[in-house]
Amino acid sequence: MERVSTGIEGLDEMLGGGLLPNRVILVRGGPGAGKTIFSLQFVLEGIKKGERGVYITLEEPLNLIKANMAMFGWDLEEFEDKDKLRIIDGSQLVYKPFGSARYGESSGLIITGMANQIKLAVESFKAKRLAVDPITSAVIHQRFPTDKRLEIMELVKTLRELRCTSIITSEFSSPSAEGEFYVEEYLADGVIVLAKTQHDFKVIRTVRIDKMRGIKHDDQPRKYEIMNKGFLVYNTEQVTSQ
Repeated sequence: MERVSTGIEGLDEMLGGGLLPNRVILVRGGPGAGKTIFSLQFVLEGIKKGERGVYITLEEPLNLIKANMAMFGWDLEEFEDKDKLRIIDGSQLVYKPFGSARYGESSGLIITGMANQIKLAVESFKAKRLAVDPITSAVIHQRFPTDKRLEIMELVKTLRELRCTSIITSEFSSPSAEGEFYVEEYLADGVIVLAKTQHDFKVIRTVRIDKMRGIKHDDQPRKYEIMNKGFLVYNTEQVTSQ
């Protein structure tokens, strides 16, 4: 069975070789968990393998992302210049007042308004990998839970129409929030949770695969670190203290 490598040492082993192609995977975690690093590491792994990728930021300004990723030796502008990577900066849409927004002017539905742009970007670029990071910022302003869920449903519907493997990231504000209802967790083909806890005044980062349809996977939490080349998961070690 064909697999798509995440580019993250240890995580592919937890997945039995990688993700299934053309699936939608949710990566959820709190602030500072490394969701942006995760999603870009995934896209750049595809570039290494000759696959084009699209990255969409809906929160952090693009210039800051490029500066931060340079610390890992990832020159995003070089990949853009070589026509291997396409980046869409949606952060301005998220923070622009709805009355003057270009997309979803009447309803304020940002993701719904961007759906066609996402589809066009992936199809015209013939991308095999896509990352949307994070969807939380695009729906946080919705007054009604139904609008928020409709936004996310529209995004997942759009991604399912594309022949590429997609990562979407989302946030929870605290460990206790993990038990809340998130429609994206039910719609996604897989859910990977990045968590941070404290033990003896030390921060412990753990990754857990909550769901992965069609794949026999390791569902135990495993420690991870963000090193000078990105994510590293210690998939053979048990997390003895949380």
